[in-house]
Parts: sequence; C-alpha cells; structure tokens
Amino acid sequence: MSPWPPGFRERWARSVSRSTPFTTLLFALFLGAILAYGAAFAWYMIDRFDLVNLIRDVNYDDAFYYFQIASHMAGGEFSTFDGGITRTNGYHPLWLFMITPLYWAFDKTEVLFAIKAFEIMLVAGGVALIAGAARVARLPWILLFAALPTLYWNTTLFKGMEAAAAAFLLGLFLLTLCLFARAPTRWRWLLAAVAFALPLVRLEYVAISTAATGALCLLEWSYRGRVPLGERPRSLLSVRAGVPFLASVAGLLMYFVYNAIVFGGILPVSAAVKALWMQHAWERDGGYSLTENFHDVLQMDAFDKEVPLALVPCGLLFLVWWCTRRTRAREDQLLLAFLVGVFGLAAGHLAKFAQSVLFVHPQFGGLHPWYFVPAYLMEVVVVPACCYVAIWFIRRSIAPKPLRKSRILSLGIVMIGAVFLFAKFDFAAPFRIVDFQRQALHNGYAHLYMDTMVMNRLLSQDSVIGSWDSGVHGYFSRFPVVNLDGLVNSYKFLSSVRALRSPFLGLYGEAAPLNETVSMLLQRYRITHCANVMESSSVRHGTVLFERVWSNAKKELNFRIWRCNWLQTAEDEVDRSEWFWERMAPHFERQTDGVGLFVDGRVAQAFAKDCTPDKLAAWTWGPAYEETVFTPWTKTSIGFCTRAVVLPHDAPPTVRAAAMTKDEYLANRVGERLPAIRSNFDVYLVENRLVYVKERCGQDDVDARFFLHVDPVVPDDLPGPRRRHGFDNLDFRFDQYGWKLEGTCLVEVPLPEYGIAAIRTGQYMVTEEGFHHIWKGEIRVVLPHDAPPAVRAAAMTKDEYLANRVGERLPAIRSNFDVYLVENRLVYVKERCGQDDVDARFFLHVDPVVPDDLPGPRRRHGFDNLDFRFDQYGWKLEGTCLVEVPLPEYGIAAIRTGQYMVTEEGFHHIWKGEIHFE
Repeated sequence: MSPWPPGFRERWARSVSRSTPFTTLLFALFLGAILAYGAAFAWYMIDRFDLVNLIRDVNYDDAFYYFQIASHMAGGEFSTFDGGITRTNGYHPLWLFMITPLYWAFDKTEVLFAIKAFEIMLVAGGVALIAGAARVARLPWILLFAALPTLYWNTTLFKGMEAAAAAFLLGLFLLTLCLFARAPTRWRWLLAAVAFALPLVRLEYVAISTAATGALCLLEWSYRGRVPLGERPRSLLSVRAGVPFLASVAGLLMYFVYNAIVFGGILPVSAAVKALWMQHAWERDGGYSLTENFHDVLQMDAFDKEVPLALVPCGLLFLVWWCTRRTRAREDQLLLAFLVGVFGLAAGHLAKFAQSVLFVHPQFGGLHPWYFVPAYLMEVVVVPACCYVAIWFIRRSIAPKPLRKSRILSLGIVMIGAVFLFAKFDFAAPFRIVDFQRQALHNGYAHLYMDTMVMNRLLSQDSVIGSWDSGVHGYFSRFPVVNLDGLVNSYKFLSSVRALRSPFLGLYGEAAPLNETVSMLLQRYRITHCANVMESSSVRHGTVLFERVWSNAKKELNFRIWRCNWLQTAEDEVDRSEWFWERMAPHFERQTDGVGLFVDGRVAQAFAKDCTPDKLAAWTWGPAYEETVFTPWTKTSIGFCTRAVVLPHDAPPTVRAAAMTKDEYLANRVGERLPAIRSNFDVYLVENRLVYVKERCGQDDVDARFFLHVDPVVPDDLPGPRRRHGFDNLDFRFDQYGWKLEGTCLVEVPLPEYGIAAIRTGQYMVTEEGFHHIWKGEIRVVLPHDAPPAVRAAAMTKDEYLANRVGERLPAIRSNFDVYLVENRLVYVKERCGQDDVDARFFLHVDPVVPDDLPGPRRRHGFDNLDFRFDQYGWKLEGTCLVEVPLPEYGIAAIRTGQYMVTEEGFHHIWKGEIHFE
C-alpha cells in the first residue's frame, strides 16, 4: 500500500515542477554566466599565449597529428599525415571533422588559437548541457555552477586532443536522456543520434551509451512487471528505448566496416599499433599476470580515487530504483533518467579500468589523461547528484501535510552543497593556471619546433623525414614527415612492422638493428632522414647530422637527425661539422668565437664549435634577459655544442643576441647589491626574482635539488591547493633555471606576483632517512602597509627603510616610540623594543578641522577613534618595531596618540603625545 493519499503525488509533482517566468529567467542567466565564463577564459588564454606557449605548454605532440591531418583534408587531400605517402585512420574521427573547417578560415598558425577557443567553448557548452539536464529532471541545477571551475582546472581538456569534444557530447547525451524520459516519442531520434556519435569521439564510449540505455530498459522492465497493466505509466521499453541502444552499437559497427573497406583493418591503426606494443611487452616479460596488472593499474592516478568514486552513482541509482520499484511518479522517472546518465559515465570509466587491467602492460601504465573525460565529468556531478537524491528522499518520505517543511529541508541541502562546492573551488584558479603556463620556464615541445625549423633550412628540398614522435615535426616541416611508430601510418606499414618481430626501429627509443627489412621500408617510403627524441646516446647506424643531448639524474635523452643511408658503414662516416656550419651560416643571427644562433620567432637554437660549455658565453636579449629560457649546453656527436633558447614573451621578431661574460652578467643583474643569503650559494633578491650565484661549483651543487618556500602577505593569494599549507612550494632542479658560465653556477628564479612576506630557500638531498638539507637561508621582506606588489617584493634593511620613509625628518612626538608625520601617514619607530611594546594597544584620536567631516556615529564625540593593535600595522625589523598608519583624508586639526593597557582599575596610559596643526 502506498502511504500517499490518492492523487497527492501527481499534484505534488505538478507543484514542484511548475516553471515560472522568474525561474526560466534565472536559468537563462545561469547559462549565460557559464558561456560568459568560458568566453572570458578563452579570451584570457589567447591574449596571453603565443605560438611558443601553444607548442610547449598547451598542446600535446599527439594533438598535432589531428591538426596536420585536418590541414591536409581541408586542402582536398584524403586522410593522410605525410602528404599522401600513406593513408591513415589513426585518430577518432569526430574531433578531426569538427576542426577541419577551421583550416578553411585560418592559416596553420592562426588556427591553433582558433582551436583553443573552440575547445574552451565546447567545455563550457558541455557544462551548460549538464545544467540543462538537471533542469529537465527538475533538480537544483544551481549546484553545477559551483562545480564549474573543476573542468577548467583540468588543462587536459584544452590540449588539442578529443577531450573537449567528448565533454560536449557527453553533456549532450545526459541532456537527451532526461528529455527522452520526459517525452520518449519526441526525443528518441536525437538520443539515437547522440548514441550513434559517441563511439566516433572515442571507441570505448560505446560502453557509456549501451550501459545507460540498457539500464533504462532494465529499469522499465523491472517496473512494468510489478504493477497492473492499466496503472503503469508510458513505457520506455518498447522500440523507443531500443532505438538509441541499437544506434550506439550500429555507430561502432558502421565505423568498423568503413575502416575495413577503406583502410584495411576494422580498428584505427593506432589501436592496432598499441596492441602490438602490448604483445611484445608481454612476450618480453614472460607473459601476462592478472593479479600483478590489477594491482599496478589500481595504483595509477587515473584510477586510485576515481574507481571508488564511480561506485557512488551506481549506489545512488540502485537506491532510487529500490525505493520506486513498486510505485513511481513522473518526478521519480526523471530523477532515474538523470542518474542513469551519471551511471553511464561511471560505467564508461569502470570499463576503461577493466580494459587497462586486461590489456595494458605496466610499461604503458601512464595512461593518457584525455582517456578519462567521463571521470572528469563524473567528479563534477557526483556531489550535486548526492544532493539531488537527498532532496528527493526527503520529499518522498515526509508526510503530505508538512510540505513547507520538506521545502525548507531541501533548501538546506542545496545550501550545504553550494557552500561545500563554492568553498572547494576557486573561480580565478584557471586564469592563474594560464599565467603559470605562460611564465613556466620549461621547454615542452618547443625544442621540437626549433629543430624542425633547422631541418627546414638545413636539408635539401627532396628530403623525406622519418620520425616517431612526429606531431610537431610533421606540422611545421616543409618536407613530408612519415610517422615511424605507426600511430598515424597505414595498415600496410603495420604489416611490415609485424614482420620485424619488434616495433619499427625500436619503441620509445629502444634501438633496433637496421636490418634488410627496415632498409626495404626506408626505400619504399623514400625516407632520407630520421628524427626523434630518444633514450639512448649510442648511434648504431647512419651518419649523424647533429644531435641534441640533455640529462638529469635518472636518464639521458637525445635528439638526433640521422641520414638514413643503410649501406654506409661506421668507417665511411665523415665529420660533417664543417658541412653543418657551412649550410647553416646564412641563417645564423650572429657568430662570435665559434658560436652561432638561429632565431625563429620566440624560439632560438644556439650552436658552438667549441664544446666546452664552461667557456661559452651566455646568450641574452638586452634588458629582457630575465625572461629567457635555456636548456643546458650539450655536446653533439659531430663535434659541436647545441642548446635551445626561448626568447622573452614580448621580444621583437628581429632580436639579435649579445654575448656576456660572467662578470658582465653579475654587473648587469646584481651590481653592488649585498647577498640576502650567504651560504653555499649567495642569493640576491633582484626586483621580483631570486639570483643564486656560486663560483667554482661542482657536480654536487648541480645535482642537489633546490627548495623554495614563499610566505604570502595575504594568505588568500596562494593557489587554492596551497592555502591549507600556508606557503607556496616552488621547489626546482638546477636544469630548470640554472646554467654554468666560466665555472660559476648561476640560477635565476621568478617569484610570484602576489605580495611576499618571507622566502625560505636552500638545497637538499633525498636519503634513506629522509630529506637532508645541505644549506638553507631565509629572507624577510619588509613592506609598507599599502605597498603595491612590485614594492612588496623588494627587500629593505632597517636603515634603508628609515632612509626611505623618514629621511632627515625630526619626530613630531618623542616618547617610547618616536612618531613621524610622513605625508598622510604616521610612522612609529622604536629600537630595541620588547614584547610589552608589541602587546600594548595603540590609541589614535584625530580632531577634524570641520566636525561634519567625521563619520556619522563619531560626530557626537567630536573626534575620530582609530585605535589599533601592533599586528594590524606593525612589524619587527632587526630588533626595531616599525608601525605605519594611514590617516583620514579630511582636514586634521590635532592628533593624539600613544599606548595603553587595560587593568582592573581601567585604562592605564603607558605613553602619549599630541600633534597640533596650524
């Protein structure tokens, strides 16, 4: 028996679902806010980024596979990465088709910015669609606005892969599910179309559409069999629900048939190549182990928290179904539809987990983050979903009469959820991430772009480049670039690779012999040079044209351009250094003492004949030197050194390099300053940067990691995740910010833009016992109370502060504190001050010239009371207490100030003084 009176549930459903013009307007404003936020974020990113940022910070190398294929397709060529040498289907087609029209409107550089804006707006649209689904299901959609920054924190969605398209399509799928539950006849074909498209954005998304539509069918089936025929609502089990279920499968099957007919294999060739990698990895390690692989996969960042989280929507769906399995109203049906959509996201993530356990070798366990868009969306909606179910349970459980009580409790749950989400998420964080990426001193893929520019000038017109990680190479090269790892090559190429019994020319740098079969492949594709970032410094075959090498404590990485002449032996190789200099000389910006610089936009490549980096000059761009980014000088295999350089963000395109000696650098950067810290390194605070200097430094100084902890003036200035720690952690390695010059180690580190109160830095080593500090020091930054950030970052001694603030002035009051009147501020100074001076409260009474200038409540007293504590305006510096207090803007007739203590007898004045104005 239902506890509800006859007809109550229907009347209640109509009452809570009635849409008023006000709620419609409020929802329209909410959607406008979502889209405006996305537009502002897109504008902010594009305004601050240029080509170098887009290459090194904001796009994966794999994203350029999409971009290059889209460029060829927009130019009328069929699906190809290398300009027609091979046909490929190594991509997910929906994202490729979405960006291809952009190449009709923009050139290959401008389109990178257009794609970035398009990605951001797709994510904003996905959030708007999820909010629309919540509104259709009559749920408190406002909670989703608080969760919005979660997606914008995740830069994976904006790095050129299919993640943004997936976020939009999954949001559309959730909305169409709710619309379908509301009106099956009207919306079944839209749901079928979305279910059909899901596998085209990622193949495994067929699990999402089939799990969601299948669950919807099962729910209706379970309900249909438990009530009399005449009482059941409109059924969703008929062909209406079968259409989207079948469409999701049909989309996948049609894609397989198309691949088989056009490309020779049912899967994208990238999936087949990865399967080959897994096969060789399992054979190498002696076979597959379910338990070991399960444990390894469960420890991955992508699964360790998200797998338990994915069980929450499953539990919510079961709970609501269990409570409604006998009686179900319209609002129950809509809530179930929304939870079915969230369950689909969870099922998709769990399916990815199962696929990883069964088929992914631990060597490839660092699964790409763009695989996990369903998990990112699930994180956004899981808290709102819990609130939705709690509200539904309250409304269903409370008796009919106290309807007002249920509404109050529901509002309370919404407020609790909103407070939790608004407290957790920072709406300004995505914008700070953009600034961090713009200022981050790391090269990413910028060196690949620079090396491609060198290849464009160095190699002959008929060259064909072979490359493994070939995204950036292929996009910016003027030569055809053949992808050698097979991800965007053809099935015919893959068949040849299988015949080698190991991936072609190695896997991620594990070199394989250039045997006869490989030679035939090189001849077939007319490859003349090979280029890649490799993990082995040995060169087994071919004549090296040039090689970039850098290293860290764990491994050595190399960049090579090989001339693929498989008939030439090592004895036949000649020193091509002079040939290189002769070919590149016309492109050098400057040559001094055997050092040349090739400049292209913001990125440069430096070359030196003398391979002793300690004797090489540092390269600089005049006054903007502090913005320059280096990779360490490294020796190549043909007799010269090379180094990649990223110019300042606003450097003009016609910059010229100027060499500096160590003394010139120190004179330019440090001058006559005294070190703020004297230790293993002398540390200087220069403007808003730290400069570390150590002469005659050794390998230990380079290997030890630097720690850098910054205390802000205002704790809220810290990035969201760091606020609970109270300081910013900016630890770094020497190779990130440092270089050697004439045997001296030099390091320059940018500091945050917010106001800084203190800096702690030094070096440490990680031992078995834990962290071992080699040296450390601290800098306390002295700040005027209202100083701008640029002033806050400048260190002062006590004498410097007094000279700057007081100068030759005489005190207006001489007492325990000397009080100076400086412009419109009072400056209190006491040397050798003690705790009593800090604990006692200051009184400050101001008499105005015109009594009406006083604030309203103070007019009856005749003076302004501006009493304060020491910690409000004061600080200690070298044992001296300093206080700066701003005075009111109105005309002042007299000032009375001093300190007092509160005792049992009343107020006890410690000292006081008075200043009169004529």
